Amino acid sequence: MKYYFRQIEDIPLSNSPVSAEIYFRGANATGLIEKQFNAGRSAVLLFIGGEPGTAYLFENGQSKSISLAEFLSLNDGGSHTRAIKLPDIAGRLMLLGLESQVKNKFAIADDEAWAKQINQWKQDQWNGLVEITSKNLHGFTFFWQGEPQKSDLIFSTPQGFVSDFPTLKNADDSAWDVTAYSHSDSAQAFQCTVLRLGATHWCNKILERYREMVGQKLLQMLDRELNRQIQPWRWNIKLDENDMLDGHFFPYLIDAAHAYRALFMAMGTQMDFVIGNNLTQKLLSETFEQVHPDEREVLKSQRLVPAAFSE
Repeated sequence: MKYYFRQIEDIPLSNSPVSAEIYFRGANATGLIEKQFNAGRSAVLLFIGGEPGTAYLFENGQSKSISLAEFLSLNDGGSHTRAIKLPDIAGRLMLLGLESQVKNKFAIADDEAWAKQINQWKQDQWNGLVEITSKNLHGFTFFWQGEPQKSDLIFSTPQGFVSDFPTLKNADDSAWDVTAYSHSDSAQAFQCTVLRLGATHWCNKILERYREMVGQKLLQMLDRELNRQIQPWRWNIKLDENDMLDGHFFPYLIDAAHAYRALFMAMGTQMDFVIGNNLTQKLLSETFEQVHPDEREVLKSQRLVPAAFSE
């Protein structure tokens, strides 16, 4: 049976998806509603920022996308409804898993075997999602060019959600069940993931180069101004020194591109005031070329290019 983040305590609601939906809408929260029917059948509905998103039915080891109406109508008499609130990172990785296909399943019995597997993915420069399930742990991490991404890594534990890479020793587990997922390049969740990585990596390179040119104090002034402009949009995005921290859950590529476009436009405008248009354009162009080619392609597909962000 598919059972997400089993270590997290249920929201104390009546055994009804309607009451759970009311809660998520009222709190503008990301979360999930699960219906458990029997050992081989369950369904899940993902809420994104208070709005119902995708729903899936799991049956006989297979999964399929279903509509909201189908999810609400599912009832096998003795079903149990469970609702939990999720960090946005958990929600977006869960959606990526739902939109991906199982590539491989295997067990990991010790930390040495896990380190060996990670090194193999690094050598292969593998791109994909990894899900880990055990008695005391459940979660996901996304590998990009063979490296686990700190921005896309979250696990549920008896102590709550954690964003650090676990170890078998610390988790007090005897073994992990690991699932590696492959993806379609056209899948919305995968495109959002690569766009987010591209925007983050480009932004980090811009901020680092800007700091080298103008110093730490002017960089901090830029960060404060951009964070002030971001705040009314309620995006979970923050600039901290040389880093762009993006914990927001954009379910659609167009919404993510809109947010990043607004951020880069504001950044270009602020840098123009300090170093002028010519140096700003040079900075944006040089740092853009340092971004990984796959990331550059998805940025270009959304017209997130240097010429668009400097007058």
